Amino acid sequence: MSAIPRNELCRRLRRQFERFQFEVKAEVAWPSRKMWGRITDVSKSGLFIEMDGAPEPGQHFSVSLALNVPLKLNCIVRRVVPGLGVGVSLSAPEASKKRFEALLLALSAGGDSVAAAAKAPRPEPPRVLAKAVAAKA
Repeated sequence: MSAIPRNELCRRLRRQFERFQFEVKAEVAWPSRKMWGRITDVSKSGLFIEMDGAPEPGQHFSVSLALNVPLKLNCIVRRVVPGLGVGVSLSAPEASKKRFEALLLALSAGGDSVAAAAKAPRPEPPRVLAKAVAAKA
């Protein structure tokens, strides 16, 4: 068994989840304002947003990834890189969880991440009540 190179060991110890390069425009929204930024990488627990006028650490906001069907995520600023942007931790609202997981799966497999994340969840078929069906017969 060979030793892990120092830079690889540091990278592995620093991040809990693998980060993937993923570039897409995103609308950043606070209750008082909205602005556009650009996502440059993403992981299961966070992402980096290049943007002007970065918020302070600890601030909460939502971000909508500009895909065919926008993908909304909730964010908390964890790190500010002056002149570049912010590193955030994220959580996916219940309505976005499956699409976000599909995006990460596609990125990890090297597939079409935009197509995977753009798919809207299938709508549930209408439910017919048994009494209504029996009445029509």
